[in-house]
Amino acid sequence: MTQQTLFADILLPLPLPGYFTYRVPADLNGSMQVGIRVVVPFGPRKIYSGLVRKIHHKPPQKFQAKYILSVLDEAPLVFEKQFEFWEWIADYYMATPGEVMNSALPPALKLASETRISLNPDFDENFQNLNEKEYLIAEALEIQKTLSISEVSKITGLQKVFPLIGNLIEKKVVLLKEELENPYRQKLEKFVRLGREYQSEPKLKEAFDEAEKRAPKQLEVLMAFIRQSQRYVSAEREVPAREISAMIKNASPAIDALVKKGVLEVYKNKVSRFAHLEKDAETIQFNSYQQSALNDIRENWKEKDCVLLHGVTSSGKTEIYIELIREAIEKGQQVLYLLPEIALTTQIIRRIQSHFGDKAGVYHSRFNEMERTEVWNNLALGGIESLKTTIRYQLVVGPRSALFLPWNKLGLIIVDEEHEASYKQHDPAPRYHARDAAIWLANHFGAKVLLGSATPSIESYYNGRSGKFGLTELNKRYGGMQLPEIMVADIKKESRQKTMKSHLS
Repeated sequence: MTQQTLFADILLPLPLPGYFTYRVPADLNGSMQVGIRVVVPFGPRKIYSGLVRKIHHKPPQKFQAKYILSVLDEAPLVFEKQFEFWEWIADYYMATPGEVMNSALPPALKLASETRISLNPDFDENFQNLNEKEYLIAEALEIQKTLSISEVSKITGLQKVFPLIGNLIEKKVVLLKEELENPYRQKLEKFVRLGREYQSEPKLKEAFDEAEKRAPKQLEVLMAFIRQSQRYVSAEREVPAREISAMIKNASPAIDALVKKGVLEVYKNKVSRFAHLEKDAETIQFNSYQQSALNDIRENWKEKDCVLLHGVTSSGKTEIYIELIREAIEKGQQVLYLLPEIALTTQIIRRIQSHFGDKAGVYHSRFNEMERTEVWNNLALGGIESLKTTIRYQLVVGPRSALFLPWNKLGLIIVDEEHEASYKQHDPAPRYHARDAAIWLANHFGAKVLLGSATPSIESYYNGRSGKFGLTELNKRYGGMQLPEIMVADIKKESRQKTMKSHLS
């Protein structure tokens, strides 16, 4: 059987139009899938990770295709609908697909090689021809095998180090090399458990007796472990080492001593980087106005895919959102709840998680790159392992950047405070409007959209009144609270009639 020659169109996170065609090495043919990351050379020296957009048999006509260097993923991190969404964004907002990819992916998934220097194997260790700065670099490279450009700058105290490196290359002291590092790792946490021999009560009692006589600190650790494991209260739980350290000052030496004796064992578990709250909220009781608005939204969705909920402040719009989210999740759908960054507070996150527990995730630019990558992988890979269970998000709360997450069963998008200017991305490219992009994305998935606001934008309100969107009004405040009285004061007229008593109305 003849070996097939495959080629792949690769999307790179660069502001360049189109895709780049690479040849697939024969040994990687079986690993190629659309949406996985691969490592490719670009230009004379650089190495990047890119996304496989298309696999085909057509070699490029105008150049010799370079080979893909390696495959980074076993399963796709981006799906076909995401690629189509990115391409629409690039076309509609006049950007390149690479710029959209650069904006969409978390930093830990975008790998670019770092320039490093190493000692030239042909260097004869003759330091007499080197000046002071060059000598410092050569000496450092004898201790460390390689140095990054930033490390060279720190050692020499110079901001511009390329002339110095150029001199060292000419003198055949150093070589330049490009290194690619994949920084993401699932978080591992240390846990403590009783050693196998000390699972029985008689042996455990022996350990307690010995610790009581000779090692009071070890006794404290054992007591803390028993308390936290709930051994004699209910079903035993796994105990993180950090819990014991938080309860007892300088607990580490005592834990190490108990591990040496075999009383305790230390092991590692995969854990989530996020603390997921337990689902504990009570069922929402709607008033007649909220129930009427909820029914009206459902009726509007029968004819229109996008509905504007125009509800006054404190009318209970969030309760309506929660009920609609619950209905979508019960159907096995995913939900995106978009909020302006200023509104994405701890209070709203806790409120959502109290209703949906670990089915609800949060995606935000304030998170570090590992946390953002964990949310991305949760959606792309169908969940992540944490404490031997799988956490699978069906709802993600986030600002405009959450639009780019790898959805595959999206059923509902809620855009709260849809009038907010922060939904517009100004710099860098792509310069898009998240509300409008959300409507396109929902349409692409056959999902529903709910726009919510007390003061809707002119264009959304016009679309609602003209029949392009469904329109639901909620004009009563929750609990019968009165709206503030609004008075129009003509300051100019009052000043002319000398009825003004101060500069303010």
